[in-house]
Amino acid sequence: MKLRGEIKNQRKHRVRVALSVDFDAISAHLGTGKHPDNNMSDYSQGIFAGKVGALRLLRLFKRLNIADKMTWFIPGHSIETFPAEVEQIVRSGCEIGLHGYSHEGAYQMTEEQESDVLRKCIDLATKLTGKKPVGYRAPLYQIRETTISLLEKHGVGYGKVYPLFPRLFHFLFTPLPSTLSFSTDLPANTLTTQDSSLTHHDSQPYPLPLTSPIHPPDFTKPAATWMHPTPLPSSLTSPSSSSASSAASFPTSFLVEIPCNWYGEDETPLSYLPHVPNSHGYVDVRVIEQMWKDRFTWLWEHAHEDDGADGSLEGSGGASVEEQVTQFIFPIVLHPDTSGMAHVVGMVERVLRWLQGMEGQGVEFCRYEDIARETKEAAEIAKKRS
Repeated sequence: MKLRGEIKNQRKHRVRVALSVDFDAISAHLGTGKHPDNNMSDYSQGIFAGKVGALRLLRLFKRLNIADKMTWFIPGHSIETFPAEVEQIVRSGCEIGLHGYSHEGAYQMTEEQESDVLRKCIDLATKLTGKKPVGYRAPLYQIRETTISLLEKHGVGYGKVYPLFPRLFHFLFTPLPSTLSFSTDLPANTLTTQDSSLTHHDSQPYPLPLTSPIHPPDFTKPAATWMHPTPLPSSLTSPSSSSASSAASFPTSFLVEIPCNWYGEDETPLSYLPHVPNSHGYVDVRVIEQMWKDRFTWLWEHAHEDDGADGSLEGSGGASVEEQVTQFIFPIVLHPDTSGMAHVVGMVERVLRWLQGMEGQGVEFCRYEDIARETKEAAEIAKKRS
């Protein structure tokens, strides 16, 4: 499939579409969306998401044969409020990730409350699926340093031994940067896990750094006290990059960060939430459809130029263009109250079918846990090669 005009790209591609659904439903109006003016009309939108929108999306995913190649991030409140619908989702074979209980933002809670919520949701998801969850997305992407520590403390992660995926070797024509390394100081029975709340990168998974909080200037103090650079973690830089010399030696967690951002999700532009300042709701779905296609097309053509997207900038070993592989992930975040609406779900189907049309060119749909596991394995292989 030609993506734009007469594109000629001799490079091989390995693209993992990270499709996910945040099943917020009523909880969207209880935590980060809590407002004194919320009323029955607002809550009914959440009920639509749970009883109608989620099942429309599930039927779409089954029709496209991708229901078992994606991840649903489900708040504990939705698990307990819509048990029949959630059970259908689980039976589809998808991954179930954590997403708070009442869609609480980290900054709304004490650390003790955050720990209690995480423990409760781990228990709910484990009972639901029969296995401990390995994925987490912070509600409204409101994650903080304590969140990362709590995820490590509670050992949300894979089991001890996982075989290397055979297809991983097929695509490792060139090594990943040797700087891609993860903490090995793991809780018992844990290898790695993943978070999907941040966007240090927009199309590459990476080890989540344990950085110090960034403090804004205190303008009541002399300028000399706040005129200083922000130290960047070395795990996000390469020796060849201009920022490497100023990189700080922050430790990395065992979490794989699978990035997502506002431009890869549906709700902010396509849902009208009367009491949420950053909602819109009256954007033509074709605008979002084209934006997602434009993002994908640019990455298809240029992701190899990003340091670490393949071996073209370092460590390519003299491989020809035909032998080099452009690798990136393409996250899409959907919500049943948005993408389950009649005028939106058709657009979602068009985008997904468009992506499926490139499956023969190296595009595949993957669960987040599979991306995280392969990322860790690739990093271990690259470390041995270096």
